[in-house]
Amino acid sequence: MKAQYYLLDTHAIILWHLKEMSMEFVQFLDEQDKLGHLLVSSISFWEIALLMKKGKVALDNIHAWKAELFNNTNLKLINPSVDEMIDATLLPNIHKDPFDRLLIIQANHHCALLVTKDLIIPQYDVQTFWM
Repeated sequence: MKAQYYLLDTHAIILWHLKEMSMEFVQFLDEQDKLGHLLVSSISFWEIALLMKKGKVALDNIHAWKAELFNNTNLKLINPSVDEMIDATLLPNIHKDPFDRLLIIQANHHCALLVTKDLIIPQYDVQTFWM
């Protein structure tokens, strides 16, 4: 049986790390992490840095936070390909957020469920997951 992978939306990474979601969900993601089934896109760190700059995310040092995150998890980092970036622009104009559009494409290209609570994303042809 093929392993199920989960691509974490930017807010999912933050909420999981801070344990600001149900303990059932935290435990589920922890188990998937132990199995090596959690993916995170490099673009999420760009988005987090931009949110920090706008004062919407409070982290003392994003580099230290990222290092701690990868040192204490089995997260697999994925980088967007040129084709994924192009394909994100070709999606219907339902969602305006370029980060979310790219995550939709990356989830599909990596055969992963997109872990998100965003209510617009399921309008696209992508499998989502939230507990």
